[in-house]
Amino acid sequence: MRRSLLLLSLLSTAFAHGQVPQGGAPHHWGRHLRQVALPTIAPGGPLEEERGAASDGLVFRYGTQRWLQADLLTEGVWDSLPGGLLRGRLRLTSPGAAMLAVQFDRFDLPDGALLFVIDGAQRSYLGGFGEANELPDGTFATALLPGDAVVLELQVPAERRADCAVEVGSLTHAFHDPFSSTEAGTPKDYDPGYQSAACHTNVACPAASDWQTVKRATAMFLRPDGNGCTGTLVNNTANNGTPYFLLANHCYQPNTSGWVFYFNYESTGCTGSSGSTAQTITGCTLKASDYYDDFALVQLSSAPPASYQPYYAGWDRSGTTPARTVTIEHPLYDVKKIAFDDQAPTSYSSNGTNFWRMYWDSGIIQSGSSGSPLYDQNKRLVGHVVSGAQTCSNAASTPSGAVKLTSSFDGTAASNRLRDWLDPANSTTVLNGYDPAGTPPQPLRVKLKVMLEGAYDTGTGLMRGTLRSAGLVPLTEPYTALGFDGVNGSGGETTTSAVLAVSGSASVVDWVRVELRDKVNSAVLVAVRHALLLRNGSVVDVDGTSDVAFSVPADNYHIAVRHRNHLGAMLATPQALSTTATLKDLTLAATALYGGATATKAVNGVRCLYAGDANVSGHVKYSGADNDRDPILQKVGGLVPTNTVNGYHREDLNLDGVVRYTGTANDRDLILNNIGGTVPSSVLVELLP
Repeated sequence: MRRSLLLLSLLSTAFAHGQVPQGGAPHHWGRHLRQVALPTIAPGGPLEEERGAASDGLVFRYGTQRWLQADLLTEGVWDSLPGGLLRGRLRLTSPGAAMLAVQFDRFDLPDGALLFVIDGAQRSYLGGFGEANELPDGTFATALLPGDAVVLELQVPAERRADCAVEVGSLTHAFHDPFSSTEAGTPKDYDPGYQSAACHTNVACPAASDWQTVKRATAMFLRPDGNGCTGTLVNNTANNGTPYFLLANHCYQPNTSGWVFYFNYESTGCTGSSGSTAQTITGCTLKASDYYDDFALVQLSSAPPASYQPYYAGWDRSGTTPARTVTIEHPLYDVKKIAFDDQAPTSYSSNGTNFWRMYWDSGIIQSGSSGSPLYDQNKRLVGHVVSGAQTCSNAASTPSGAVKLTSSFDGTAASNRLRDWLDPANSTTVLNGYDPAGTPPQPLRVKLKVMLEGAYDTGTGLMRGTLRSAGLVPLTEPYTALGFDGVNGSGGETTTSAVLAVSGSASVVDWVRVELRDKVNSAVLVAVRHALLLRNGSVVDVDGTSDVAFSVPADNYHIAVRHRNHLGAMLATPQALSTTATLKDLTLAATALYGGATATKAVNGVRCLYAGDANVSGHVKYSGADNDRDPILQKVGGLVPTNTVNGYHREDLNLDGVVRYTGTANDRDLILNNIGGTVPSSVLVELLP
C-alpha cells in the first residue's frame, strides 16, 4: 500500500486546500465517541514552564509535544455507513490547548480509505487523507486545528479494514493560537496573537512593492515539538524547482516528518493582522548542515504546487559586499514581514564563519525570524539571518547577524556544504531566481558515446545503419514492449520519419535505453529515457540531435546504457548532472565502468557493448536453460537452420535486418565468440547491479 517514492503535502478542506485532497467529508460528524485524553498540564510544572519560552535568541516556542499512544483501529468506535463503508472514530484531547496537531507513528491506508481530522468544536476539518498521502517512512502529521480536542474519523471499505494502520504517537499542544488576532483594544494596527512589534512592515505595504515575486520564496515552518522558524526556497543550477529549503541549523531537529511549512501566510493589506494558513506542505529530509555556519538545507517532501506560486530564490556567493540588504520573515509566527537596511552591511568572523552585520532602517528582527533570507539589492540571496533580535526602540543600536552564503557553500563534504546541492558542478557564482510560473523547468542533459559490437564496422570506425536504411527502425521505442521497467512515467518515447530519413555518419542505428540510477544504491532506478543511437556512437534525444534530457533534480547519478540485444554497461561512479552535458565516452578504455574492463568488449581498441543477449535476460549463453542460441533457431522456423527472417527482431544480433542461424553474417556466432568460443557452457553476465 505504501508507495516508496510518494511524497506528501498536507491538505485542508476547511481552510481551503494545500494540495488537492482525496475528497469526501466526515459523515454527520457526531458526538458519541470514545476519548483518549492527556492529563491537564500542571500549573508551574515543566511543561507549563515552556509556555512562551524563547531559546537560541531567535527561536520562539508556541507549544509543546505531548506523547500519546492511540490506535484508531482497536480503540475507535466503529459503525457502518452507506455504500459498504465502515467508520471508525476516536477523540483525542489535551486540556487547555489553544490548538492541536496530530503526529502518526503509523499511517498506511488501502485504496478507498480516507481519514478526516476534525476540530473538537466540529467547525472545521482536515482531509480526507488517503493512500496518496502516505510518507515514505510510514508516518504522517497534520497542521494545527483550533481547540484542545480533535476527532479522527476513518472511512474504509468493509473488506479492507484489516489493511489499515492509523496509530497516533503524539500531539502538539499549542499554548497560544499563532494565527489568531488579539483582543480588541490592543494599541497596534495589527497583531497575529503573539506580540510581534508594531514597527514591522507587512509585505503588502508599498515599501515592499518591488519584492512581490521574491517574497514567495519565504515560508514559515512549525515543528511538532512546539518551535518553528523562517526559511527560504532556494534555486539550484538546474533551474528545475527541486524544493530545497534553507534554514538556520539551530532551528533543526530530526523530527522532520512532522514539520509543517506554511506558504503565503501574509496579510492582504498593509495594516492587516491575519492571513491564510491553507497552503501547507508536511515533511522534509535533511541534505546538509553545519553547526558553526548555522545552516541546514532540507528538501521538502513535495514541491509546492503551482497554486502556491512558489519562487526559488537566486543567490550570489561571490562575497561581494551588497549596497543594501533586505530580509523577509515571520517574526513570532506573524504574517510575513519585510525589513530594510539601506546601508552596506559590514563583515565579521566568529569560529571560522563569516557574517554580515546589519542595522535595520525599516522593520526589525524578532524571535521566529531565524533563517530568514538576506538579499542584496539585486534580489539575490547572500546569507541567512541567525542572530540579533531588536525592539522598536533599539533597532538603530542593536545589529543583526547573517551567515554569509560564501561560508555555507563550502565545506569538507556534501553533508556540510551547499554547493553539492545548489551547484553540483561548483562552477556558478551568481544565479538568478527561478519562477515556475514564468519559466518552464530546464531538464538535466546527458551526453554519451556508445558502440554496439553487433553493428560496429572496424573498417569505417562507425556502426552500420542497415536497420534505418531498410526502414525497420520503429518510430516508438521498443523497450516497453520487451518488458523493461518503466520509471516515473517513462516509456512510449517517439521520434519522427524526418529524423529517421537522415543519412550519413550521424544517422540512426537503433533505439537505446539510458538509465539514471541512485547515487548511493546503483540498483535503484531514478529515471529512464529511451533515446537514439547514431552511427558515430552519439546517443541523442528523439529529435536526433539534442543531448538526452531528464526531468529530475540536479544531483549525482549513476548512468547506465542498455540495448535490446546487447549487454548494458554503467559508469563506475556517480556523475554530477546539470543543464549542460559533459561527454561520457564509453568507447574509451580509460573510461571507468562498473565491473571494470570486462564490462565491455575491445574491438580493435574500441570498447563496445557485448552482443548476444537475444532473450533479454541480462546474460549471453550458448547452451543450457534460457540460452540465447535457441531463440535464433526458433525465429527462423526451428527446423531448417538455413532459413532467414527479415525485419526488426531482437534475435538480429548484428543489426543487419536479417536473422540468420548459419552461414555468412549469422547471429549465432556472436554468442559463441563472446562466451570464449571453445567452452559452449560458459556464460557472459551483464555487469549491472
